[in-house]
Amino acid sequence: MRILFILPYDNTYKYKGCFTKSISYAPLTLSVLAALVPQNLHAEIKIIDEGVDKPCLRGNYDIVAITCVTSSAKRAYKLCKFWKERGSYVVLGGVHPTLMSDEATNYADSIFVGFAEETFPQFFKDYLDGTPQKIYRHKSKCAHLPLPIPRRDLISKKYMNIPTVIANRGCMNQCSYCSINKLWGKDGLTRPIDEVIHEIKTLNPKRIILLDPSPTSNEEYAIQFFQALIPLKIKWSGLSTIDVVKKPKLFDLIIKSGCEGILAGFESINSVNLLSVDKKTNKVDEYKYAVKQFHQANIPVLGCFVAGFDHDTKESLLDTVDFIDEIGIDLPRFSILTPFPGTTMYDRYIKNNRILTKDWDLYDTMHVVFEPKNMSPAELQKIFLEMWKRSYATKKILNRLSNTQKNIIIKLGANLGFKYYALKIRKAGG
Repeated sequence: MRILFILPYDNTYKYKGCFTKSISYAPLTLSVLAALVPQNLHAEIKIIDEGVDKPCLRGNYDIVAITCVTSSAKRAYKLCKFWKERGSYVVLGGVHPTLMSDEATNYADSIFVGFAEETFPQFFKDYLDGTPQKIYRHKSKCAHLPLPIPRRDLISKKYMNIPTVIANRGCMNQCSYCSINKLWGKDGLTRPIDEVIHEIKTLNPKRIILLDPSPTSNEEYAIQFFQALIPLKIKWSGLSTIDVVKKPKLFDLIIKSGCEGILAGFESINSVNLLSVDKKTNKVDEYKYAVKQFHQANIPVLGCFVAGFDHDTKESLLDTVDFIDEIGIDLPRFSILTPFPGTTMYDRYIKNNRILTKDWDLYDTMHVVFEPKNMSPAELQKIFLEMWKRSYATKKILNRLSNTQKNIIIKLGANLGFKYYALKIRKAGG
């Protein structure tokens, strides 16, 4: 049996240019799925990430498995059509098919709704029996959902040379613009800690990237996990909510476990904006204090900010650029508010006739797909590009390098990488 796994190309890749490898880390979805293929099939497996690999449009495969998010959905659907016409059995899963299952069923032979740890092996049994189902839904209610060790031997070599690991796939926060809580529920899904530690040990790494969307939101699990991580004496970077600095035990363990970089969603410098989208973990008047605490631990902060909330104005968005310098963010990143299908925000914007397009290609957080409150869509797009331009002026980059005393060269490289990224965005017009 021959099986092809595909991660489709979307707009986010085109902005990376020659920095693709330096700012891209290896996603794990396809390598985990590959590990779920029953060994007794002795399958020949190939993985293609179209963001770093050349598209695979040749060969004969019994099964073609595709995973997609909203911005890659149209490309995924084209691939479904292409491979079905070549006689392959096509299966489709991921965030978008999970939240838009009625749409996705029109393109694939079978779709997977939710996690596939249990349903993917069941699919192979059904497939071999000649009775594959149209829809496979994740139904497990267990507190900790095990994962196989990903087939990293099948992953492209075109990523940064730092292994990626995931422990907690859920998020207990309920932000209205985010699809994670809609996908997996409030409690999310965590892996058994001993399983995660065993996987990390097999990698024998000096550092790892944690892909957890919110590794600190489940505080009890996070404390146990970081305690178990300490003896490994490795460095790690990953996401965090900024309120962890007010949780002394957890924050101390984050430091002791080897954290060397945090990506945090600050989102807005307007408290009303945060309340309007249920971002309850953020307090604007505590931003500077939070960044200072990370810096005192020599942990740089990549801060994410969103343009397009209902209380944003042209002036407030440009003020955000100066505010970022004031609080000491090491690496700012901007996106346009995007009401992804299936989220609470999307449903509300549909009801209020504020969705401008359902061209999923544009749902890449770089394009305006809704009607803003205080400016036109074109004005929001223009201001978004200006925020990138101003934030990555050479003087601002040099000022940011002194925020923490460690890894100056790495921070300079990251800032220059994002400066080039920002240039690509502006040249593409968003």
